[in-house]
Amino acid sequence: MHGTNDHPVADAVTSVAEGRTPLLEEPEAFVLSRLQGAGVRMSKRRFEAGEAIYLCGDPDRYLYFLTEGVLKLYKHYRRHKEAIVTLLEKNSVFGEPAPQVRGAHRDSAEAVVACRVAAVDKAALEYHLRRDPRCALALLMAYWQWVQRRERATARLIPREIRPRLVASLLELSNRFGEPTEGEVLIGVHLTHRMLAEMTASSRVGVSKEMARLRREGLIETRGKGRIVLLDEPRMAEMIRSP
Repeated sequence: MHGTNDHPVADAVTSVAEGRTPLLEEPEAFVLSRLQGAGVRMSKRRFEAGEAIYLCGDPDRYLYFLTEGVLKLYKHYRRHKEAIVTLLEKNSVFGEPAPQVRGAHRDSAEAVVACRVAAVDKAALEYHLRRDPRCALALLMAYWQWVQRRERATARLIPREIRPRLVASLLELSNRFGEPTEGEVLIGVHLTHRMLAEMTASSRVGVSKEMARLRREGLIETRGKGRIVLLDEPRMAEMIRSP
């Protein structure tokens, strides 16, 4: 893994009893708890905001678990531009979605805020999965959720106009990071217009114009630095359903 600290840090993962970690409801946490309980070797690291966990082209040697913080998975396009595939929250699994080594990473992972990450050696993971079918099933469920997330990321980029791409991204972020209060939903992660541009394959200027338009229409408002509140989710959802 990339990062500035080469020494182990305090483990941010609390072992969870199987009865409190439903296999189907929280497959990522279930897998990690099973691996920890079996003593499967893993390394645990802290990454500061902006630090890379891995880069596109790095050898695929580990399966990663985000145990604290928020990170982004992204790809490069048009030379130096970035497209954010997705933001990940606590208890997410990431890396190449296979228990075996598959060559090299096809995207990059970077901490958005301070993060803690557990990296499981794939050789040890494959050995364990052969002996723990419940863990293997949970990992399969985690991979299924992974595929769904990638499909949503692809679907939000289909419209040619910035507006529906941006609205779809805000609704997805609200669904995963939202903090509902009295009919409003605060997206619980700091978002810059640049990040939103990278999520929608748009320009920062174009995103800024559309955000201003959404504010004028009473659909969103901003509070503080990078805190976005959705004021009318049903109306926003109708916008992306309309042909």
